[in-house]
Amino acid sequence: MKMDERAVDAACMELKPEFRPSLRMCVGVMRTMSFQTVPAWLRVQREAWHMLVTHRDKHPQFVLTQYEEIARVINTHRSDIGLDSTSDAIDVLCRSGCNNFAAYEPNGPRMSGYLCSPLVSLLLNHSCLPNAAFVYMGGMQIVRALDDIQIGDEITLAYMDGLQPRDVRQKQLSAVYFFDCTCDKCCGESARAQVDVLMSRALGVDGQMPEYLPTDYVQPPAIEPWVLRVIDILLAHCQDGGTRYGFDQGLLDCVGSLPPRNFSFAAYTHWLECQDDCLERISSECVSSNVRAWACVSAMYVLAFYACVYPPYLSLVGFQCLETSKLVWNTLVASEMSNEMPNEWVELGLSLDRVKRLARCAQNILRVSAEPSVSAEGDLSVESQVALLAGQSFVN
Repeated sequence: MKMDERAVDAACMELKPEFRPSLRMCVGVMRTMSFQTVPAWLRVQREAWHMLVTHRDKHPQFVLTQYEEIARVINTHRSDIGLDSTSDAIDVLCRSGCNNFAAYEPNGPRMSGYLCSPLVSLLLNHSCLPNAAFVYMGGMQIVRALDDIQIGDEITLAYMDGLQPRDVRQKQLSAVYFFDCTCDKCCGESARAQVDVLMSRALGVDGQMPEYLPTDYVQPPAIEPWVLRVIDILLAHCQDGGTRYGFDQGLLDCVGSLPPRNFSFAAYTHWLECQDDCLERISSECVSSNVRAWACVSAMYVLAFYACVYPPYLSLVGFQCLETSKLVWNTLVASEMSNEMPNEWVELGLSLDRVKRLARCAQNILRVSAEPSVSAEGDLSVESQVALLAGQSFVN
């Protein structure tokens, strides 16, 4: 029986917008399960699907209530849609809900939705510091290594954002995927586990803001030495290589003595908000060189936090390297044109050498965990952007 897309659209209209993707996914799975003849790759996925655990008895009641409503709409429109599957819609939703992954845009850091690949869910477990990640190319989902993986080592993916504080990760993994995470980052004693403890600290009752965070953009920009040291460690690791042990220990040496107000998830969110605010100002109005410099500084803070919590070859780290390189270059150009380039900016890491090193680092990272030759619509490819940034110079 052929599926009627218009009937699916009509069924979706009976649900709140946030539930409509789940209905479409459920209908697609039920439709696939009803096929009599399927290619070999799909047969493997179907077999893996049936081996996934539903955890139906562990889902919170409010989630089951949402699933029941979606199932009711599907069953009401079953004949119109063209479903002759006997699959239980609630079972499908439960099985997908605790076995899915975040999906990202093909050549960018933004999440575009969720997907469930039964075979991958069955074979690859979670780690808050994974050694593999998804890459999306031409409609294909590819698993790529983020580090050297030895024979016998387990291949792991991140089911959720590893930047979140440890208690938040643990609660979400338990609530959505129904397991307690025992990865090294959560339970080990490695350098990365110690950095994770530092990132997960609360600010305390005084809730102090980060020491160098600007209260306005009139004050001269400043940056803490640890930020530049962390970025230099990242640049050296991705350019010259080296062991992960040395990389991780170098990060811990940089941040181990910092107070929570300067190094924690709360501090990161303040710098991320500062970066976004500066970028919005730059895009909407003619701004001073100070605002541009603060945009660069805040972007370097965000990059330093990324380097401390993510695998160095994760695409998100690479894209932040690229964006920081472009910000620094644009700031240098704007200041050169207006003769407003203070000598102190070199101490902030605002230099042509930094532009080129960040661009090459982005290239090395994204060759591993993204597809540098592909571009988002209307944008230059990563390779083209790196070539432009790496070839820039000033004419006196």
